[in-house]
Amino acid sequence: MWFLQKRNASTLNKYKERTDELKKAQLDDKIEKLEKMKLSGASDDRFNQLKVEYHKQTDDIFSDILKQIRAAEYKNTEFKVFGSANDLKKLNTEMNDFEGKIGEVSQGFDELLASNELNATHSEELQHQYQTLRKQVLTQSFSYGPATDKLEDELSEIANLLDKEKQLTQKGDHIEASQCLDDVKIKLGLITDQLKIIEPLFHDLNEVFPGQIDEIKFVYQKLDQQHFKFADDIVQLISDVQHEVDESNTKLGELNFDAVNTNNEDIKQRIDDLYETLTLEIDGKRDVLKEQKPVLDYLNHAVFQHNHLDKRIQKLQESYILTDKTLDMFQNNFDTLNEIRREYDADVQSIADKQVIFSQVRLDFKEIVKKLDDIEASEKTINDDLNQMLSSEQIARNSVDEYAKRLEIQKKMMEQLRLNGLPDDYLDYFYMVYDEINKLYDELDADRINMEDISKQVIVTQEDLENLVEKTKKLKYNVQLAEKLLQYANRYANKNPEFSDQLIRARSMFDDDYNYNDAVEVISKALEEVESGSVDRIKETINS
Repeated sequence: MWFLQKRNASTLNKYKERTDELKKAQLDDKIEKLEKMKLSGASDDRFNQLKVEYHKQTDDIFSDILKQIRAAEYKNTEFKVFGSANDLKKLNTEMNDFEGKIGEVSQGFDELLASNELNATHSEELQHQYQTLRKQVLTQSFSYGPATDKLEDELSEIANLLDKEKQLTQKGDHIEASQCLDDVKIKLGLITDQLKIIEPLFHDLNEVFPGQIDEIKFVYQKLDQQHFKFADDIVQLISDVQHEVDESNTKLGELNFDAVNTNNEDIKQRIDDLYETLTLEIDGKRDVLKEQKPVLDYLNHAVFQHNHLDKRIQKLQESYILTDKTLDMFQNNFDTLNEIRREYDADVQSIADKQVIFSQVRLDFKEIVKKLDDIEASEKTINDDLNQMLSSEQIARNSVDEYAKRLEIQKKMMEQLRLNGLPDDYLDYFYMVYDEINKLYDELDADRINMEDISKQVIVTQEDLENLVEKTKKLKYNVQLAEKLLQYANRYANKNPEFSDQLIRARSMFDDDYNYNDAVEVISKALEEVESGSVDRIKETINS
């Protein structure tokens, strides 16, 4: 208990020292100074608010703190050390709050005391900025054009705010005066930013665009005197651009920078388009006059080549039937050439009549050259096809002669076998190929040859002839094999009655029916039954 009493006593002494220090920190001097400043308005309201808070803290709160210190000290001397300790904890919190409140009030008094001096310094700086900015706007109004009036209105607002600030300061309302200065600072910054935007926009509207429009008008007048024609109404387009320039000036006078910026970009594009339109016709005339004769020469050359090919076609048609594709292509070229001639003549006439849009004629000439290129390529293909047709005729004649020789070889191969007859299916196929070859000879000797049909038939005949060669080869093999098998089978003719029957049957197929394939099958089966492997041995003698 004694120990706790000593600790409480030590704390009490510290609190007494703190209260002594707080007594010294009285703010009466500051209050006196502020009362002499004769504050008014918001400043006076703020001062009274702080003064009320100050008296509340010093008269009520501080007095209560002193009473609580004495009460805690009494409890401690009476050895009510725990109660005294609890009171001291509460006192610590209240003293901290008191110090904080007094600090806030003191800071508020300091701000009020300094506001007059700060406002005076700030006002002087802003007054200087205002005068500088005003001088810039007045002396350089030519750089801001229709925006000058709005800028002067904004400067007038700033001047009014500065006058109001002086009046409020004289009345002692430093807080309201400070707010006026803040508004002035914001407006000065706004005008400064506006000038940076206005100057390049007005430069385009006042110097760049008018110069370009005048140049376009001058060039157009010269071209019009030279009888240039245009697809668009240039006068109306120039008027539209001028109208948009006027509209941008109006918007600039309203400080509607977004609208001005959008308009100016559109004006730039319109002017670029006008320059391009004029240049297009100037370049078009140069190119048209340069290309007029070469295009005509190319056209005449194409007509000459077409007529030359026409004569060849007419001559060939006396002896050949040409394909519809070739004739249609040639006729289309003829029609296109006539169309090109009409188009070219119309363009040349419009040039002579001075009613020409050169850019369109230049496109016409390019299209004419492209069509003539296509015709030239097309007629080269036709000519190549005709050459191929003549070449195909000779190839076809050589092929048919070759087919006839090979057919004769097949015939002689059969004759060399010295047979009593040949199978009907073989004879039918042989005569079919024979007829095809004769038909080709007839078609090649016709008054007018259809090489398209002949070429197709040559391919079919070639395939049929190849099949006949295979049939001949197979038939010859079966005849030779059948003869050897029948000859070999004679050794078993009298030994086996059943075998003898099959031998007789096979000979009948060979001699009477000319069915050599079935004869081989019948005798082969019979031989295998009496002598296995004999058929294969005989086949090997034929292959060798």
